[in-house]
Amino acid sequence: MPRTFPTKVDTWLAVVLGGAALVTVGGAVVSLVEGHYEGVGGVVVMALAFGVFLFPMHYTVADDALVIRYGLVRSRVQYRDIRAVKPTWNPISSPAMSLDRLHIDCGNPLGPNISPRDREGFYAALLEKAPHLRREGDRLVSGG
Repeated sequence: MPRTFPTKVDTWLAVVLGGAALVTVGGAVVSLVEGHYEGVGGVVVMALAFGVFLFPMHYTVADDALVIRYGLVRSRVQYRDIRAVKPTWNPISSPAMSLDRLHIDCGNPLGPNISPRDREGFYAALLEKAPHLRREGDRLVSGG
């Protein structure tokens, strides 16, 4: 049975994103009150960006692959392609709402980097589906 893990959310990031949304909506309201309708475009762009790239954001350990979902985007990582899973604080843009991330090593040094809230549960579920991996400290490594 597939297990889904929601993203961990850093408080500072939630404040920044929420603040950006509030400033955008506030600017649109002021524009509308003053009779300028072009300010509404910012709200539309912000809503589209949140809907396309942010919400929902979770990681599913499915039967055949790790499915990474962020907004409308779904990417699949075949278990056989995973070489290692290791903690990282890499700030490069990733489908993660926290800098406390896991780098899924599939040969690409930039990612994917994800941030499941329940890291231990994620590791356990992933180990069930990827028997070539084994636990080594705070990471998963290829056993062969």
